Amino acid sequence: KGIRTGIAAERFGGQVNDTLDIENYISVSKTDGPKFAAALEQHVRDYEVDLMNLQRARALRPAATEGGLVEVELENGGTLSSRTVIISTGARWRNMNVPGEEQYRTKGVTYCPHCDGPLFKGKRVAVIGGGNSGVEAAIDLAGVVAHVTVLEFAG
Repeated sequence: KGIRTGIAAERFGGQVNDTLDIENYISVSKTDGPKFAAALEQHVRDYEVDLMNLQRARALRPAATEGGLVEVELENGGTLSSRTVIISTGARWRNMNVPGEEQYRTKGVTYCPHCDGPLFKGKRVAVIGGGNSGVEAAIDLAGVVAHVTVLEFAG
């Protein structure tokens, strides 16, 4: 539509790059995170999108006047100006930093109850974390596993 578009990303693909198996994306039977992120990047590059990978934002300055430009200052000293900025902060897995966590990652310690829940069918599992996400994960798992224990740090 003639709109000049740019993407500044600290790591294009984000958390997807850390995902081993992806089996629940429509039209893709099975892939892994790095391949999926690479395909996404190639698809973006098929269009006239300025892709600035490995760039971290340092500051966001609102437009000084109505109809003015928003500025995004990058850590490398560069500045991007635009009428519209969409901020996507991404996500990350949260680690408990307990013995065995890293050793058993993807071998019993997982981070996606919706994706990995079927691997634990009929078993006893624990959800570490609370709030809406932890409770939702426990409810989803309850339909698949034998027993769910929710561990929450209510500090």
